This record gives sequence, C-alpha cells and structure tokens, in this order.
Amino acid sequence: MKELWGVIKRAKPGQLAELIVLCLKNIRFVFPTYKATKRTITFANAHFGLSHRRNTPANAFRHALWNWLIAKACYGITRDQEKVLLWTKKITDMHEKILPGNAVSNAMDLHNNAVGRHYFKTETVSDINSGATFFLALTKRSEKVNTPEEIMQIPLSQLVHLIDPKS
Repeated sequence: MKELWGVIKRAKPGQLAELIVLCLKNIRFVFPTYKATKRTITFANAHFGLSHRRNTPANAFRHALWNWLIAKACYGITRDQEKVLLWTKKITDMHEKILPGNAVSNAMDLHNNAVGRHYFKTETVSDINSGATFFLALTKRSEKVNTPEEIMQIPLSQLVHLIDPKS
C-alpha cells in the first residue's frame, strides 16, 4: 500500500486524473491489479531483497511477473484476453509515465512489461508459484543492454537489464 501511495503522490494532476478515469472505466480490474502488485513485490523481495529496485535482472523479473500476475488476476474476472491485456498494458504504462526514469530505463521497463504479457498469452503455466519459478528461470538469461535501440532488437521472449547484479 505504501508503494501505491508513493506512485499516487508523485503523479502530476493531469496524470492523476488520467489514472482515475482509467480505473473508473475498468473498476472491476482495480482490486485484482492491486493484489497482483502486492504479490509481485512480495515475490521480488523474497527472491532478490531490494535489488529489484535497481535496473538489474531482478527488476526485469519484477516487471514481467507483475504484468503476468495482473493479466492472470484480471482474466479470472473476465475471460476476455484482449480486454485483460489492454488493461494490463494501460495500467503498467501509466505507472511508467508517472514514475519516469531515463529513456533507456523506461524502454527496459516497457520491454519487460511486454515480456510478462507475452508469456501470459503463450504459456500454459497456471498457478502463481509455477509462474514465479518460470520468470526466475527467465531472469537467469536476462540480457544486458545499453540503449533503447538494443532493447528494440530483443524478442519478447527475453528479459533485459541495464546493471549486472554484482554492480
């Protein structure tokens, strides 16, 4: 909850209005998204401590798992995959818009978000623990990148990061 309020407090008035409208239009997805966000942070903290807050493979894990968990939770509300994926993209893109980094870190986050949605569409992993295990394995193969152009060349089956874990 603390992190959610941190995002809301940092939003500019126009962004906050956009977020409110987005949530009101998709009200039934708000609580599952909140729960998925809490689960994501719990998994990331348990497996990586606070290193998931830097642009490491742990951060890539967090973003991909977050999108996957939001999509899974909202899919339980409506079996409309297209609607769920659109919501997941909009709400996580809004997060990146409210808390922008530099061009490379934003591109990295958006790519890793898309990886989570990609695997929601293509993988048959159904339970949360198996999903977390799947993304942990994917994290071990995360590719270090330096530019947005490099990120654009990486397929959505691959996570990316900017900082090696030992840095």
